[in-house]
Amino acid sequence: MLKVNSRKNRRGFTLVELLVVVLILATLMAVALPLYLSSVADSSKKTCRANMQSIANAAQAWKVKNRAADFTTMTISALTPDLGAVPTCPDGGAYSIATTGSVNDEGGASTAIPTGSLGISCNKAGHNGFIPGVMTK
Repeated sequence: MLKVNSRKNRRGFTLVELLVVVLILATLMAVALPLYLSSVADSSKKTCRANMQSIANAAQAWKVKNRAADFTTMTISALTPDLGAVPTCPDGGAYSIATTGSVNDEGGASTAIPTGSLGISCNKAGHNGFIPGVMTK
């Protein structure tokens, strides 16, 4: 009697089946990876901006507590009682506070800091700055 290779005697996958699976996975990765990486970069910029807003809120609290007319005598380290600790940029940048000059907005345009206000900047490229009450985005 002739033995016919039955389906249950076959083991493993053929080369063509494996290549099809690899091709499908590569296509999914080519689409998903750039989307994932852009989401991570966008979230770190949004976290940086939220940190700047926290610094601005703490600066306003400092101004009220110290009955200061403006922010000229304030330093970022003076905000630690309200912040707990000075926030750090998720991408490793450092924050600075200025009462004169200008900061760059999201589009890269320079915006002057109004008299009596403050500007908060991150030194990480692309994170730009924030002026409370002027920049809303």
